[in-house]
Amino acid sequence: MAKFSTRYINESTVLPKNELISAVFLIALNGSKILVTENERGWDIPGGHVEEGETPEEALIREVEEEAGASFSNPKLLAILGSDKEEYEEKVMLIYITSNFKLGKFTTSDDVFNREIIEIDDFLLRYKQNFDFRKVILRAQLLLK
Repeated sequence: MAKFSTRYINESTVLPKNELISAVFLIALNGSKILVTENERGWDIPGGHVEEGETPEEALIREVEEEAGASFSNPKLLAILGSDKEEYEEKVMLIYITSNFKLGKFTTSDDVFNREIIEIDDFLLRYKQNFDFRKVILRAQLLLK
């Protein structure tokens, strides 16, 4: 199972070139609640792969709309994630945060079965992947205050 490294963004962070960014994700918070989607791997935050020619921000807008039927504003870059998987050795993923989001029409697909806004603790119980979201979400809450 892949292990992830997390580098939080600060004023001295040098961002990776766009071609090194493989995926983007959004932690959308409303107080103690979080926007989540359900896919074949279980419950997760919305996001996905950056397509060729897209900026990370364009990919984030597209993925959140496709997966969660949601729009957002004022995203802040929170963290850069690296993976120890060989195929992602040179690539990174970005996690953005926002408290400004709006739900639109949600349509299920082969990739996404459900969308909910749930308590953060409930999400942490439902999330079954190999990443510790607790610290990342706590940091997001502090930055959004």
